[in-house]
Amino acid sequence: MGIPLTEARLQGKPPEESDEVRRLTAAADAERRKKASLGQVKRIIGVHSGKGGVGKTFIAVNLAFALAARGKTVGLLDGDVDCPNVPRFLGIKKSLYFTQEKRFKPVVHQGVKIVSMGFTKDDESDPIFVRGPAKHRVIIDFLTNTDWGELDILIIDFPPGTSDVPMSLLEFGGLQGILYVTTPQKESLIDTRKSIRMGKTFGIPALGIVENMSGKVFGEGKVQALAKEYGITFFESIPLNENIFSLNEQGAIAFLDPVLKEIVASLLDVVEKQ
Repeated sequence: MGIPLTEARLQGKPPEESDEVRRLTAAADAERRKKASLGQVKRIIGVHSGKGGVGKTFIAVNLAFALAARGKTVGLLDGDVDCPNVPRFLGIKKSLYFTQEKRFKPVVHQGVKIVSMGFTKDDESDPIFVRGPAKHRVIIDFLTNTDWGELDILIIDFPPGTSDVPMSLLEFGGLQGILYVTTPQKESLIDTRKSIRMGKTFGIPALGIVENMSGKVFGEGKVQALAKEYGITFFESIPLNENIFSLNEQGAIAFLDPVLKEIVASLLDVVEKQ
């Protein structure tokens, strides 16, 4: 028997989810799968990190637009429901609309189809208040009820951590692989282990791992060791770079920077094979 809600709050414990709630959630997800608009999406790739602030959105955005530059039809789903950053990264302020079929119409920016909770706010500083169960519904609705059309690949920018939304995306199915992103600091490496183990638990292949914000001040070889520990591919490190930072602040796409070209190319080769 679960702990009553009021008692759970006093004890600092979450109330247990009843069998009936789990049954209804599973039934709703099954119905969403039937109606999902993913039939014309060839591949779905996730970009994940256990810790926030490591540059996961930076990698996801660069991958999406680099793939588009190669002539691929690409979608980009901002999976962070309450703290979305994709619109800010790209310097775009637009709104989401519904099609006549009551599906979300993605914002198209330089050929990439984008859906983000950030498009529901005029001021990016306004907080978005969404509780756990609602986050599940929102992200699955964005995934399955968007008019993606024909896509060679859909990139999902996962929120950090191993809680509600990452679990929802992994459980719902359809992912061909996950690209992990970390910085070399100890805390980030610990949380990256958690996200890698989470992916393995759900049986999602690891595409590889990217070391972002690398530099001698943080030490060297730590991310390579982590990749070897879990038997996954290590991609070259992305160094702290003033020009890359400047491009991001301007809302420009940083993969055009020479420092990133070779790294992005190697990432694309792996992603395109999925």
